[in-house]
Amino acid sequence: MSKYVLFLLVLILNYVSGFGQTELIGQVIDALTEEPIPYVNIGLVDENIGTVSDEQGYFQLEIDPLQYSQSNLRFSMIGFESKTYVLQEYLQKELLIIPLTEESTELEEVVVSTKRTQFETKILGNKTTTKLIYAAFTTNKLGNEMGFVVRQRKRPMILKKFNISLVENDYGLIRFRINFYSVENGLPTSTLLKENIIIETDATSGIVSKDLAPYEIVIDEDFFVSIEWIEDLGPGKLYFSGGFFGSPLIAREVSQGTWSKVGSGSVGMNVEVRY
Repeated sequence: MSKYVLFLLVLILNYVSGFGQTELIGQVIDALTEEPIPYVNIGLVDENIGTVSDEQGYFQLEIDPLQYSQSNLRFSMIGFESKTYVLQEYLQKELLIIPLTEESTELEEVVVSTKRTQFETKILGNKTTTKLIYAAFTTNKLGNEMGFVVRQRKRPMILKKFNISLVENDYGLIRFRINFYSVENGLPTSTLLKENIIIETDATSGIVSKDLAPYEIVIDEDFFVSIEWIEDLGPGKLYFSGGFFGSPLIAREVSQGTWSKVGSGSVGMNVEVRY
């Protein structure tokens, strides 16, 4: 086969694979300061098509307009009011500028009695650190998220530390977002946080921890804790300790996607609480 014919075939295949697709490109900014907002969750609600804005608030998302023109495109970020649009309204725009407004409402405060002199400290979740069984994010798409449900205790829980067991990391420096959600019918719903919690490490293996004390998180209900993939690092290996027992894994493919239970597997991550 000649190089010329091969070149034409490549062009045709690229054209067919991209046929019918529209790429949304834009930036999310603070409505007041006009500063870019990083790590915003962007996607079609419940369609498993989504992404996360980069450190400068920019994003791009490939969508089939014929199939999803009437779907809801949502932008959500901890500490800001979410915005939802009908996708069709934005298909013809070359560059989207999405301003988000800071939340004006306060999350309900949980009061812990200071009269108590004795507290219990427990590690809740999956404590496995095995390297024989390992797990990974369910996809490499931005906004992919996985975690587990923590059951309510007899008293409000003060969150002290988050831990996750790395088996292998050949990316170098990696960042994740730690999220905490309310739970309804066994699945995560609305966020319980007032600000982002980012965990950062360049460790190749071992226990990676995040001190939660500065965030003053107190929860008096069942909650869901997860880690979220927020940066596109390209090809590489990232594995966590896994198992077949412990708190079942719940995940979603992308930002604004649907949550589902992932078989009977679990990931070696947990939360240290005091109550």
